[in-house]
Amino acid sequence: MARPKAKAPTLRYHLSGQSVVTLDGKDYYLGKHDSPESLARYAVLIGIYQANGLKLPYDFDAELLDAKAAILTPRAPQPTHQAEQVLLVRHVTASYRTLIVTKYPHNPAELHRLGRICDETDTYEGDRRADDYGPLALQRQRQRWVAAGNSRVYCNRLTNAVVRMFKFAVSQELVKPETWQRLQSVEPLRIGQTPAPETEPRRPVPIEVVRETALHLSPVLKAMLRVQVATGMRPSEVCNIRPCDIDRRGAVWMFRPTKHKTANKGKRKAVPLVGDAREALTDYLNRDAMAYCFSPAESMAWFRANQRAKRQSKVQPSQASRAKQKPRKMPGERFDAGSYRQSIQRAAKRAGVESWHPYQLRHLAGTVVRDALGPEAAQALLGHANLSMTEHYAKITELKAVEAANAAPQL
Repeated sequence: MARPKAKAPTLRYHLSGQSVVTLDGKDYYLGKHDSPESLARYAVLIGIYQANGLKLPYDFDAELLDAKAAILTPRAPQPTHQAEQVLLVRHVTASYRTLIVTKYPHNPAELHRLGRICDETDTYEGDRRADDYGPLALQRQRQRWVAAGNSRVYCNRLTNAVVRMFKFAVSQELVKPETWQRLQSVEPLRIGQTPAPETEPRRPVPIEVVRETALHLSPVLKAMLRVQVATGMRPSEVCNIRPCDIDRRGAVWMFRPTKHKTANKGKRKAVPLVGDAREALTDYLNRDAMAYCFSPAESMAWFRANQRAKRQSKVQPSQASRAKQKPRKMPGERFDAGSYRQSIQRAAKRAGVESWHPYQLRHLAGTVVRDALGPEAAQALLGHANLSMTEHYAKITELKAVEAANAAPQL
């Protein structure tokens, strides 16, 4: 059953600073928000809407609102057309903030990054007319990122985010298409063109280093490492494993995550859990189907119990339990990519090995499988849509290059 029409649709605030109401699928802009003029126009418009059976007459002329609204307000009504309102860059960033909250609800790092871009844009260019924001303003903003010590690749990434923000503004009819097209003319920074530092390519971590690090981890984190090494999953995917996401009906268990990097594009992902991955997970499936398998609280409890077991001196009565009654911060219901990385890097420091992060395990799995079974097998394991992405993750090793050189023809 269809929802009945509202007798008085809500008067809303628009980014342009005006009051807006939607009737019969069309937006009517009524002037400065909450001003006497806008309220008078709203009263007249709703009166016509209700008198005509909750719809506007087919020959309705919005310009007649000013004459009728003048009776209700002592001042002459101001023009209602949105085109006559000055749209600033801060209106564009405000609109973009509403998008990113809904687009990246489970990606706090991206939310923080794009929110910071909006903040910086507001600080330096917020009072500029949106259609006057051009390539030179974008390059000045990029230069500030370079001066702050960001890498060349990261500066290009932030610059592209600003361009995408204005692309979204075009879709919302906040700026002209030409404004976005001008911003696209800004060439990305090339190697040697800027003093911005270059980032080192991400390399797989040696398996020996992983084993040394694992000796200083809790059983929970150790199981996460085993699963990630065996499957090549992204860190966030390992953190999000729940019993309900694992299909155990067949001979091979399949992890089918509901949240993953390409889920918003309609792509499905299935990760086979065999061998060490299945063995590592088995002990963590005996819990609520909707609960996360790897709990920070369990890891913290093991760590504290291990510390107490290693204690040499006698435990004094005052030291029996120092847990705070109302701690300011409690362990979360699951690890996220940040806390997972931090735990591993702390363990690597205790083990006295090089610092590394979980994403290098994905590169390790991709490289080993690629060398053993070929790029197509690595592509299937990592879940890439195209082979070029697999080549980015699983680079040809130096050993393969040496073999190729030995097989090359001789003059």
